[in-house]
Amino acid sequence: MSAARNFPSSVKKKNSKSIHVLIACGGTGGHLFPGIAVAEVLNARGHDVTLLISEKKIDSIAASGHKELRFEKMPFLAMPKPWSPKMIGFLAGLWKGLKQCRKIIREHEVSVVLGMGGFTSFAPLLAGRKEKCRTLIHESNAIPGKANRLNARYADVVLCGLEACKEHFPKHGDVRVVGTPIRSTMREATKEDPHAFFKLDPKKKTLLIMGGSQGARGVNRVVGMTLEQFEKMGIQVLHIAGPTDYEEVRDVYAKHPMLPQHVAAFCHRMDLAYRVADLAIARSGASSMSELAYFGVPSLLVPYPFAAEDHQTRNAEIFDAAGAARMLPEKDLNADVLADAVRAVLMDPKKAEAMKRAATKVSVRHSAEKIADLLVK
Repeated sequence: MSAARNFPSSVKKKNSKSIHVLIACGGTGGHLFPGIAVAEVLNARGHDVTLLISEKKIDSIAASGHKELRFEKMPFLAMPKPWSPKMIGFLAGLWKGLKQCRKIIREHEVSVVLGMGGFTSFAPLLAGRKEKCRTLIHESNAIPGKANRLNARYADVVLCGLEACKEHFPKHGDVRVVGTPIRSTMREATKEDPHAFFKLDPKKKTLLIMGGSQGARGVNRVVGMTLEQFEKMGIQVLHIAGPTDYEEVRDVYAKHPMLPQHVAAFCHRMDLAYRVADLAIARSGASSMSELAYFGVPSLLVPYPFAAEDHQTRNAEIFDAAGAARMLPEKDLNADVLADAVRAVLMDPKKAEAMKRAATKVSVRHSAEKIADLLVK
């Protein structure tokens, strides 16, 4: 477990009713970034916050950009199948994590525990219950995974990002729709020129391609086969490839020097990426979709086909039905299908504007503030 980082005194506004909140949010960007967003609001209001994250690289990268917050690393493990030989290791890790969480709760006098989803939230929630803390969980997706169905049993309040999620918690007494939080750095007004930041041409349409915090190999490969058609359209591309696929994607783009491009493994300025985008190709994780909606970016959503409960397909269907996006199943995706879908939006200003308005309409504003209010009430 890592040493805690103390808050700089200049950041916080202490108040006499401050509390300490423990937020379990590690493992994926879809859990991590919304957890950070809530922590930022609590921190600004003078409350103490500890964020529990995993030992994954993505967690460390994201944490490095938030020096004002306190993070603790824990060796979280995903729950294996009941009769798997890995179950013994999982239970041992769970017992160890439970002890560590109870220690953190006692040492910091934590009064509220928030789990942002996944099995990384289970031990903190259970520890919170045993230590008489108030407990809440947040589910960003339209369909909750097995972990949050289990976590709900230990939560006083269930928070949902989408209205469609409520029906999956019929037996819980307190379920609320609050949206999915977006980090304050994403929402802050800036005069910085996004085209200049990414060295792109302000006169050209920009296609943003992203696979979420860990990339999207299937999307990256189809995009690679479509670059020649993008070049013929006269557009430019901003591609966030993910750390795993970055070198392969970079090398493919190098074969198309006439296509204006910016390729990166990770982007710390997604606010500028969304502001520069006329259209996005993305997975349909709830966190990414919330950000796309907030910035009013039309999108082509390619659900990750192996997501638990196929929740990404349901997420994408909601945006597709609202007119904010078009869903493209990965099994049907090839260079021609993708090129036609991009062309249909970027070459039709009326369609692009209609999708932009629809995206803005489905956005839930002030989600982080709503959750912070519920945590400290």
